[in-house]
Amino acid sequence: MVESPKKISILLASDFSILSDSLNSIFKGTKDLKLVGCANTQEELMQQIDKFHPQVLLVDIAITSDKFAPFMTQISTGEAKILVINQDLTPTQTIEALRYGAHGVIGRRTPPELLLRCVRAVASGDIWVGRGVTTELVQFLRGRGPQQETGLMQNGDSANTTPASGSTEARYGLTKRELQIVDALVQAQTNKDIAETFGISEYTVKHHLTNIFDKLGVYNRVELALFAINHQLCPSASMPSHSAESSPTNVLALNGKSK
Repeated sequence: MVESPKKISILLASDFSILSDSLNSIFKGTKDLKLVGCANTQEELMQQIDKFHPQVLLVDIAITSDKFAPFMTQISTGEAKILVINQDLTPTQTIEALRYGAHGVIGRRTPPELLLRCVRAVASGDIWVGRGVTTELVQFLRGRGPQQETGLMQNGDSANTTPASGSTEARYGLTKRELQIVDALVQAQTNKDIAETFGISEYTVKHHLTNIFDKLGVYNRVELALFAINHQLCPSASMPSHSAESSPTNVLALNGKSK
């Protein structure tokens, strides 16, 4: 007899009953996800975290900025991955959510299929962000100097800040031109900027990006930029390492292909 796989346990923190009912209905229709509880207050949330030890915390946040950091710090002390539900976060606020321990940010109006994909991705250790935060997120992760602190990817793997292009080409099968385009993208250049930099057409840039996506197994520009930073693919991906204690993070953004 084949034992059925264990379901991903999800704990919802929300005082919005319609949302909890809706999510419960969505998760019941899956074979691998289970909503184990719903907390209406922060105190109740902490009690249920201790009781259920969920793999994913689905947190519907409507909280003022001055209370956000302490709240996230408190709930991110365990092993659960935190997925924030908020329709109105700006790109900068999304970055702050990630900095304080969130593993993803998603809106209330997200279609059920995309929500399920997001929950599964976060549960597996990925980071989920929207396409609209590409430039700011890349700039945040790259850092602006050795004094800037970051809350993401602070691990020993970032210590080597001088990537070897030859080994990178051999490992990932990227051509020199493709590595140049990755480097430009990490600098937050648009397709038009990249085309002008290398004297090629925007169509050619898109063609290169398609090839790069396929070779690296990424889905969009955000994913590619974060993959490049996490794996030190190019000079612009280099960033200072501030801590050797945090574990490596698999950083992805899975909101559809975008070139």
